[in-house]
Amino acid sequence: MKNVIKDSLLKANKYRYHQKHKRIALVALKNIEEDTGYRLSSSQKKIINDYSKEVLGSSVYKYWLYVYTAFNKKFVEGWIPDNYFGDIVAPKINKGIGKIANVKTLSKRIVNSNLFPDKYYLIDNLLYDSEFNLVEFDDLYNEINNGQELFIKRDNSNQGKGVLKLNRKNFNKEILLTFGDSVIQKSIIQNAWFDRITPASVATVRITTVKEFDGKVKMRAAYLRVGTGDSHVVKSASAIRVPIINREGKLGDYGADPNWKRHTKHPDTGFKFSGEKIPYFSKAVEECEKLHSKLPHFSIIGWDVSITNEGEIKIMEWNANHPGIKFSEASMGPCFSGLNWEKLWKL
Repeated sequence: MKNVIKDSLLKANKYRYHQKHKRIALVALKNIEEDTGYRLSSSQKKIINDYSKEVLGSSVYKYWLYVYTAFNKKFVEGWIPDNYFGDIVAPKINKGIGKIANVKTLSKRIVNSNLFPDKYYLIDNLLYDSEFNLVEFDDLYNEINNGQELFIKRDNSNQGKGVLKLNRKNFNKEILLTFGDSVIQKSIIQNAWFDRITPASVATVRITTVKEFDGKVKMRAAYLRVGTGDSHVVKSASAIRVPIINREGKLGDYGADPNWKRHTKHPDTGFKFSGEKIPYFSKAVEECEKLHSKLPHFSIIGWDVSITNEGEIKIMEWNANHPGIKFSEASMGPCFSGLNWEKLWKL
């Protein structure tokens, strides 16, 4: 009886998961159609529907393929729908342990890298330094009172949610404790090149690395994520993503906002994306590949990176649970062709 109930719950959860993706994908499709005027033909939809069933095993995967096709104005075999990746691929190839990356208070210890700008950890209402030595809250207060700007990020937060910039005006121990287990990171002074795009917030670069058949790690996709407005934090709900098309950091011709509207330039600063190159990008790629090679349990990792004026690489976060692939697939994909994940891991 317990197994029957468990199976029913699993089926219900999968149904809700795919229904959620269907809703999101169809909204994205509508937005792309309104932005570009391009609409899928009946023959394109038939090709996608057949591909979803015959190759991926279910029609629930067709909706993200609609989005990718509309964004590119053509269908390409080898694309991975976002819900197929989240439901089938990532849990299998990352062995079901990807959620550990959501525990930001453990990230520096697990990855074993000083590239994380961690300064303090708040765990069980106690404050620790970056080496997990107990410290007093007065230490943190004194830093902030002396003008140091820090950011607190809650464990299991993502997409810019659960993040607060700490300063003299808003620092309060009681408010701090409401965050629960959190990492407190040093403020990053980004490379001046990024200030040309978005001076209000620190731009991040998402670098997706993959462990290949031979165990070597390579970057498979990357994009620049820049904030809009005057927010101090880059949030997925308002950020613009711009594809990075090579290891030298060259940007694509346009980015896309959360509504999938294309932008050839930043709406606030007028910075034109096409042909621009991110400084020190190749160095960032090398650092991420080196870090991933020391974590062979994971076959795919998404790294959120910031780059300073001196060319220092800072790892703000890593994601091994569901490193978002839909924008990379739509703008540059298929990004993971040749890996043959279905066969290798017998999905």
